[in-house]
Amino acid sequence: MLKKPAIAAICDEFLSHGKNMSVFLGHPDLKIQVFPYPLEGRPDDELREIAREFYPKFLALLGVTP
Repeated sequence: MLKKPAIAAICDEFLSHGKNMSVFLGHPDLKIQVFPYPLEGRPDDELREIAREFYPKFLALLGVTP
């Protein structure tokens, strides 16, 4: 079976729940990108900075080089 790369993107507040759900659903090795909490309500410039910081990490988890 061909595996497709997948990543769960969650905020740190929900990390333990995300890990528990991935195991429960049969994906114990699911890669998880953890973002700071909360994201909602942050100014646009702060969200853009978070995106710039985490985008390369996201690609690395997928095994993609920018």
